[in-house]
Amino acid sequence: MSGRPRPSVARWTRAAAALVVLGAAGWAGSNLWIARSARASTFARAAAVPPRTFAIVPGSRVDRDQPLAILRARLQAALELYRAGRVGAILVSGQDTPEAPEATVMRAWLRARGVPASDVWSDGSGTRTRETMNRAAAFYGVTDAVVCTQTVNMARSLYLARRAGIDAVGLALPTRLAESTRYLATESLKTALAFAESQLRTGPARPVPVLASR
Repeated sequence: MSGRPRPSVARWTRAAAALVVLGAAGWAGSNLWIARSARASTFARAAAVPPRTFAIVPGSRVDRDQPLAILRARLQAALELYRAGRVGAILVSGQDTPEAPEATVMRAWLRARGVPASDVWSDGSGTRTRETMNRAAAFYGVTDAVVCTQTVNMARSLYLARRAGIDAVGLALPTRLAESTRYLATESLKTALAFAESQLRTGPARPVPVLASR
């Protein structure tokens, strides 16, 4: 018998290799495109951010009714924008369960620092960044916003905000997560999946006038 692989096996091998190459190209291409599209709308200082109606604060981990470092930085950025008059209100969005009361903790943190209740809008169903942005547009009527999140998450967050129909810019926060190869790889995968999922949808969520829960 010949040591050569059977023709059918060879074809499957070539097809599998082609799929791997295409997948890698799609992964890298979507990340590069999303990063490039976000660059001009990302700012490092609150003073440089153009005015918007809302600041959007995506949820992150809390512990003992206090935001941990990543979420605290996002809230501090939103508070700085609000005090500087760059935004008129703040939408906090995250899960809100007894085990992880993110939205409740975020709202309480801002209220304790003098933000009036009428200017803190709370969404306890923002379990993913996509849900945060889609719900901001569809259920809270947000049409323009500053997204407050870390540098490593900003491109994907802005992309999803714009897909939801929001005129969004970003206040990008420094983080040591950028030093973690594992975290960057995970974020890269999330970005590629966000792009792929968006292409399968018919279009962005459309803002509708509703009475928002505050």
